[in-house]
Amino acid sequence: MDSVKEKAEELIQALEQSEDFIRYRNLENQLKEMPELRQKINEYRRKVYEMQTSGRDLYDETDYVLNEYSPLLRNEIAADYLDAESAVCRMVQRVMNAINREVHVEVPM
Repeated sequence: MDSVKEKAEELIQALEQSEDFIRYRNLENQLKEMPELRQKINEYRRKVYEMQTSGRDLYDETDYVLNEYSPLLRNEIAADYLDAESAVCRMVQRVMNAINREVHVEVPM
């Protein structure tokens, strides 16, 4: 188990040293100085989550959210932050998918 923990720590360090994560962290630090913008970004993320889980027509919902938040999405810092956050999430998801593909655990029902 120690070697697995060691490799996990190495992976975390590699993720944290990636360009995507460094970019994300820098933008995160910028947003600490802009609480109103941070609040709007969080509100946008909540709306997107609600939209995706509502079961309603995504086409109509997407139009509504994009129209409602278009000023936010045109803000360079907000747009860069959301892009960087998405890149980090995709990176972590790729790692998790690779592990899931290779590590087969059968759980009896």
